[in-house]
Amino acid sequence: MLQIIIYPEKCNACGKCQEVCPKGGKMWTIKKIAHVDHLEYCHVCTICASNCPKKAILIDRNGSSGAK
Repeated sequence: MLQIIIYPEKCNACGKCQEVCPKGGKMWTIKKIAHVDHLEYCHVCTICASNCPKKAILIDRNGSSGAK
């Protein structure tokens, strides 16, 4: 199962993930940290993770990383 893991100790809520994501407004909420609200819209393009300046996003396609 797909997971998008946000590392709260790295995320500074800059909003770059939401900005670059093709489904940004439907998927992401930016508050104190970024949060994926609607994973069903994710195309697993990894643009969010590759553009995160803090490297705070991990795309786990198998849902097996166990990271939170």
